[in-house]
Amino acid sequence: MTLLAACACLAAPLLAAAQGTASLEIRVLATPTGGRAEKVMQHGFYLVREKLEIIEAQARTQTPPPDLAAFVDALKVSPELKEWMKKNKTVTVQGDDFISSLKVDDVMDIPEFRAAYAARNQSMVGLGFPKPKAKLSDREKDPAKWEASEKRYWSEVRSYLILHPESKQGMDEHLLAITAATDWKNRQARYEQEVRQRALQLLHAQYLVAQAETDLEGVARFPSVPAGRYWLSNLWNEARAGDVRLQWEVPVELRPGQSLYLELSNANARLR
Repeated sequence: MTLLAACACLAAPLLAAAQGTASLEIRVLATPTGGRAEKVMQHGFYLVREKLEIIEAQARTQTPPPDLAAFVDALKVSPELKEWMKKNKTVTVQGDDFISSLKVDDVMDIPEFRAAYAARNQSMVGLGFPKPKAKLSDREKDPAKWEASEKRYWSEVRSYLILHPESKQGMDEHLLAITAATDWKNRQARYEQEVRQRALQLLHAQYLVAQAETDLEGVARFPSVPAGRYWLSNLWNEARAGDVRLQWEVPVELRPGQSLYLELSNANARLR
């Protein structure tokens, strides 16, 4: 080594310290369950000034969530069912949790639920479940008689439900035509994508200090980084190794003139 080169090597850390910069080198390994450690290659890592959850929370405040009430108002269902959905903050009318949540008044006062319950229990007519006594001809010939008979019928149905709460089981099979849960989940999923997109915009605009990509040896370098305290992260881009999904968010403190080496592995990652 020439005298000039030696002087340059000695001067580099002194210059970095004077300028308040540091360098960081990382090596990234991921180990699948029951397997050997693998190099994480061509994977992006970022030095940011704030934790991801803080950035994401900020993005969430800036991204209007979908309006459940407006969504429900657009559905082609009865006013009673819309009121139930808003009150319970759900559009799900399928599954055991839905069935168990239904009260007698819900079943009997909401037209769709009442019709589904009656349809589900038609096989029990003659075995305890009430049978309608009103004749279709009375609906036009004698509306008062029809209405009185219908009132008695539904009163009997209510009494049966009170005595046999298990008879609600399976009524959701008759509500498939009005389920809106999938559409609502899709809207919520789009909202989460919008939040993530906004979080990335905020990160790059306000919080990103440096970024690097691992090479074929699983090594990434951050030269000449301003000294400070940061979070080293691969953001929401999980590293995969067999059956494991790894996300890192490791606190890093870089001092002026320092050359720091870190190894990322399953031990300091969040497993997904």
